[in-house]
Amino acid sequence: MDELYDECVTAASLLEHLTKGPQEKEKWQSKGTAEKCIEILQAADLSNIQPVVSIVLSIPSSTGLAERIFSLMKNKWTDVRNKCSTEIIRCELIVTLNCDMSCSGFYSAVLKDNS
Repeated sequence: MDELYDECVTAASLLEHLTKGPQEKEKWQSKGTAEKCIEILQAADLSNIQPVVSIVLSIPSSTGLAERIFSLMKNKWTDVRNKCSTEIIRCELIVTLNCDMSCSGFYSAVLKDNS
């Protein structure tokens, strides 16, 4: 526990040093959270804090992506297409999310690959 306290003190003093003058403070405030954490973790050996920071930064900041996928799924799985298997809808979602081609462009690309 003492090591973690020492690392917190080190990080706090490093943060003071990085934001000493008004220009440095403004530059620091313009950076994103991940950039700030990377800069602090690279400047000092904070082996106990690093795993916590990596876990916290891996948590999504919003549910926007999941909501977008559910919205796309709702648009694909309409009353007219309610007998489609989950596998077909899954494949359509994968193509929709990972391909920025139009339907005709995708069709042409598939035909070229098969020949």
